[in-house]
Amino acid sequence: MQIAITVKPSLEEVSKAFSNLQVQSFLRDEIHKIAFRVERAAKQLTPVDTGRLRASIATSWLIHEIGAMVSTNVFYSVFVHEGTKYMRARPFMEKGAEFAKGYIEGDMKARIDQEFAKAFKKL
Repeated sequence: MQIAITVKPSLEEVSKAFSNLQVQSFLRDEIHKIAFRVERAAKQLTPVDTGRLRASIATSWLIHEIGAMVSTNVFYSVFVHEGTKYMRARPFMEKGAEFAKGYIEGDMKARIDQEFAKAFKKL
């Protein structure tokens, strides 16, 4: 005797679930959250003399694609980040991204699973 269960979802139902799932807005929101975490961590790790470098770290949104960029517009930021022959490197942006990486890797899968579950419940 053999017991078997065959799961064959209707392609119509699956396509409805994916259309209900607003993938672009979900991804945009997640990328914004990640970018703000990188910005926050980079600001916390930025060496401070006058505070100008820390204050210049900002997040900007990529207009024609889903994405964000965390950057600074202070000319000497590259010297602080990469170092010179007179000053050791202090990679505050790189370290900020590493700290945010834990958030990205840890919670992202659970949030994507929740979003799919919500979409399929609406069927």
